[in-house]
This record gives sequence, C-alpha cells and structure tokens, in this order.
Amino acid sequence: MTITGATQRVAQPTISRRAISPRSRLITEMRETYSLALWHRAPPGSAHRLVMRAIAVFCLIALWAMADKVLAQPPGPTLLLRTAVETACNSPGAGLQELAGAINARSGSAHENITSGGAVIGWRRRFIMADRSEIVVERISPGGRLRRVSAEYRGPSAFGLRPEIFALAGADCTIRLGRRLVYENGSPNATTLQYLDERLVPTTVSKPMNPPVPQGEDPGGVAVAVIDAGVNYLLPEINARLARDPTGKILGYDFWDMDDRPFDANPARSAFFPRRHGTGTASVILREAQAVRLIPYRYPRPDMSRMSQLVHDAAAKGAVIVNLSMGSDKPNDWTAFARAVRAHPEMLFVVSAGNNGRDIDERPVYPAALPLDNMITVTSSEVTGRLARGSNRGVRAVDLLVPGENLPVIGFNGRPRRMSGSSYAAPRIAALAARLLAQHPDWRAPQLKAAIFGRAIAPVAGEQLRVSQGMIPDPAAAERRPVAERETVLRQLDRVALGVTALYPGGVNERRFTHALRLTFAYFGGTTWDMDRLRRIGSRVTDILGQCGVFVPAVDVYRLAGPEAFRYYQTSTARALVRRLPLPKPTVYFVRDTLQRDAYDAEAIGKGNSKTRPTLIYTVWMTQDIADPAISLAHELVHMLIDSGEHVEQPGNLMRADSAPENIELTSMQCRQAIDTGTQNGLLSPLARSP
Repeated sequence: MTITGATQRVAQPTISRRAISPRSRLITEMRETYSLALWHRAPPGSAHRLVMRAIAVFCLIALWAMADKVLAQPPGPTLLLRTAVETACNSPGAGLQELAGAINARSGSAHENITSGGAVIGWRRRFIMADRSEIVVERISPGGRLRRVSAEYRGPSAFGLRPEIFALAGADCTIRLGRRLVYENGSPNATTLQYLDERLVPTTVSKPMNPPVPQGEDPGGVAVAVIDAGVNYLLPEINARLARDPTGKILGYDFWDMDDRPFDANPARSAFFPRRHGTGTASVILREAQAVRLIPYRYPRPDMSRMSQLVHDAAAKGAVIVNLSMGSDKPNDWTAFARAVRAHPEMLFVVSAGNNGRDIDERPVYPAALPLDNMITVTSSEVTGRLARGSNRGVRAVDLLVPGENLPVIGFNGRPRRMSGSSYAAPRIAALAARLLAQHPDWRAPQLKAAIFGRAIAPVAGEQLRVSQGMIPDPAAAERRPVAERETVLRQLDRVALGVTALYPGGVNERRFTHALRLTFAYFGGTTWDMDRLRRIGSRVTDILGQCGVFVPAVDVYRLAGPEAFRYYQTSTARALVRRLPLPKPTVYFVRDTLQRDAYDAEAIGKGNSKTRPTLIYTVWMTQDIADPAISLAHELVHMLIDSGEHVEQPGNLMRADSAPENIELTSMQCRQAIDTGTQNGLLSPLARSP
C-alpha cells in the first residue's frame, strides 16, 4: 500500500444525521441513567422502589446541572475519536471541512488518497483541533466497499505532536479495539502501550515500549552486531547472550531514540502497532552460533545519517561481523552507511536482499545493491535450492541463496514461530561467519568472505542463474566441509571392482544362493565417503541379503569429480548427473546431503515410484551422516527389489521404518517377494545350480 499526496477535493454533501454530536451523546447517557434507576426491579409501591425513583430524580437534576459545564469544556480525546470514527463511517462523501465541523476541528489540514496497485482504496485526512492537537482519520473502502475506519489522536507536547490514542472500527462501523500510548517523566518516547476495549477503556493488557535492560553478565564469545528494530532483551534467552562491559551495561544502543535501550519496536508504520523484527532475526544467529555475544542496535529511522556513527560504534566495541536484515528503495538513506562500511574494511556486513520479488540489478534495493567489497548480500531459497517466492534476485547484486523459508525463530513474545524470507536467510550466514571467526580469531572480512563463498554450490550448467556465487544449502554446518570444488566438468576419475574376496571375507557357500545382484557404487571426493568405508558397507549388505539367497558377485565403485551441486541429492540435479554420466544400474549414489523438500537420509527409486522421474529408476541415494549405512542400504535395496515402500512393525525386521543394528531379519515371504519381483524387473538373475 502506498500513499499518494493527492490534494483533490471531493463532493460536499450534507453530514448524515446518524453522526452523534457530543451534546446528543450526553443527553442519551442521562436518559439511560434515569431509566436504569427508574425501572429498577422492585415490587410496586415498595420502599426500595420509591428510594430508587428518588435517586433517579436526583441524578437527573444533577446531570442537567452539570451538562452546561461539561459541554462547555472541549471534548476529551476518546470522545473525539468516537465521533471521528462515526462520522467517517456514516458520511463517506463528506468533504474535508464538513468533517472538520463534525468533530469540532479548527480546520481540515490535509487530504491524501490511499492507493494499492495503482487503485485508490481509501483516504487519510488530518484535522487540527483548537488546542493544536491533531486527529488523523483513515477510511479504507476498496471498490467502494467499506472495510475499516480508524482514528488517531496526536496530542501536543514539549516535543511536538505525539501519538496518544487510536481507535479501529470494522465494516459495521463498530469500534473493535483501541490502543493508548503512555508517556512518563516528560519523556518524548512512550513507555507503555495499553490495550483498550471497544469502549476505549483500558484492559488488563499492556506492553512495555522502552523498558530498562535487566542486569546480566557478558557471556563471552564472538561479538556480532545486529542492526534492526532492536531486540526484546526482557526474554531470558536474549538477555543472557547480550554483550556487556565490565559493569554489566550492554554494548548495544538505540540510535532511533538515542538511548541505551535498543528495545524491539519499529513504529514507522504505526506507533500503536509497532513491528517486531529484530528479536526473530537475532534468535537465528543465537541458535546457529552458540558462542556469540550479541550487540543489538536499533536503527536510526529519524535520521539515517546516524548510520555512520552506529557502524563506528560497533567497530569500537569489537564487532567484526554485522547483520543487517533491512533495506529501502532510497539510496540517500544509505550514503552514511556506505561511507562507514568502506572505512572499516576489516568488518564483514551480511545484508538481506529483500522480499520484493524483483531483480535488484535492474531495480535496486539498498543497501543490498551497494558495491561494497566487505559485504555479502543474501536472498532466501527453498531447501531444494529454488529461489523462494517473493525473494529478490540479481546475478550482480546478490551473492548467495540460503534456505530461509519456514525457519524456527523466537518471537517477540518469547514463543516459537516460523518465519520466512531473506531477513532470516541473512542471519544464517552471519552465524556461519561467527563460527568461522571462532575457529580463526585472526580472520577479518576478506578471509571470512572467501571462506563463505568457497562453500557455495555453483549452479549446474544449464540452470538459470539467480545469484553470483551460488547456494549454501547447509549454513548451520557449512564450515565442517571443505571448500567447494569449482570444477565445471562432470567426469569419472577411476573405477575399482570389489570382488568376492572383498565382499565375502569369510568365504562363500555357493549352495545358499539362488539369484545374483550386481551393484554399482558412485561417490564424490570432498565427502566422508571413501573406498574403505564403501567396502565395509558392501560386505555387510551382502551378508544381510544372503538370507534371501541373493548373491552379489561384484560391486563396481566409481569415484567422480565435478560441480559441487552433484554432491547433494535433489531431483533436478540427480537427473542431470544420471544423464551426463550414465552408470550400470542398479546404482547407489553416496552423496553429502539431500536438498529434497521431503528429506530422507536414504531414498530408493524403483519401478513403482519413478513415474515422474523415470531417469532415476533403479537408483539409491545415501547421505553421508546416515546412521547404520549398511543396514539402511540393505533396507533400500529390498524396497527396490520388492518394488514397494511399505514398512512392517515386526521387531527385528529389516523393513521396519526405523533402521537399527538389531533390525536385520527378513521373513520367508519378504524374501520370496524380493526374488520374484526383482527377477521380473530384471534386477536379479537366477544362478545355475551345479550338479
């Protein structure tokens, strides 16, 4: 939704009679009070009823006596808001000055159209009151259909007008809720946000707006600065990780209000409904980098030139890594920031690319699109590596794709939430940088950036480029793997055949076997898979399959090299691998991890589940961190032979859903299914019996 500064005037019909004046409201309330007392339930003629009637008459006389004095005073903010809401609801075509008259305003000072997608969906009007306070009224009615009306009261103070009370009505013109900001000790900043009911009366619910920071001690570790809307430091899990000086004072600062309370609140859109953003982004860093001490900053929305002071402050307090999950379309907002970033080439700035669903090479978002050597720009992807819906892209401006969808975060209220977007992808890279810095304390921005980029998976040739460096699929553990190979050609390095001696070290009893299964193994360097590990797996698999009379005469093991993307199992990449380097089937691919949306440590693709991916028929995909890999592989091979994904509950059975060392047995019926179906599908061949 955008606001256009239109100054057009609308038609000037008369105000609807449904609008209620302050005098009418007072008269109505007096009548209700009188009626309540007059008709108080009591037996006719009783002394109690006579007393109640006397009270009613007394109240009526007293109220009339007070009426002139009450009405002589200017109406309070609450009454003004109620009148403004009712007038805007019931008189949609009234002009600016007529509405001003209805709420006893001195004048109507501004009319703005509210637009969305180029269409006018409502208006916003400001009114100046006699005491120099201001009423702001909004009416939202897309297509002429009323959705809501709101009114905000801004009272005069030594610091200028400040928001005090807010009322919101629905399409039925009934006030649903309200908010009140409480200011204490002459402060220009609100200390409490009170929740009001439909009568605009305070409820028992209130929220702090600028509370003092609880006491604590510095937790030690790598300092990471977070520039955002602040954090909710009242939460124990946040407070315990705040960087502090020797006196216990936090190192963070609020450059919006210019105080030492960087509390999570962004009132830019509405002071009564502040956005809470920084707590969630900070929680991602704290979850994925356990040895981090947090330096939270509240960004200087009122004066973005303070960004220079903020960056220098973070540098002085020892922050080498800075996360900034925010941005705007205005390059001038970030001039001071860019100048300060260039002045600190030792610091690494990790920024979000934004969620506008656009190419920021063509339509920039700042600071993401700034050409800064010590900055990494991050956008959000699905776990599959696909650019997430709504996330920004750019082969020049955006560096990395990082899974940032449906991530667990800590909400402002301390409860767990799931959030998505580049705002949450960026702190995953900041956390990775923090873990690398903990391992290499002498590293600075150039080394950290190189190490991070070195772990990005470049797109496979033929895939559409979205970012400059590629994807980091495992930001929570990427430092544990070596720097990615930048090979562009997929090729076979060598082939080794594991024969009977290697697969059956205890010897072979040929009479126990009825059918043969020849397997192919394939693995990449740079993973934890190697020949010795695959030999042990092969030997254990042959032992388990032997109970069904299946003999494995040999396993051909291929060592491969090529783009880093092939070290991860994902349907599109797997198709490319199988097509470009066809190997004898059935083939078992030993990969680093899976990028499938429905992720499994191992997956077999047989005849029945290959209809949408026929290229992958008779392949098995094994991830390197799988528990009991030999048992898991035997389990997947039986799935393929039986051509069924069903599991059993029988204790000790290989085909239980949970692979475990004790689950290795197969029933005679399972063996018969494997032999019959496997032979029918050409995976098994009968062995000739010797006389």
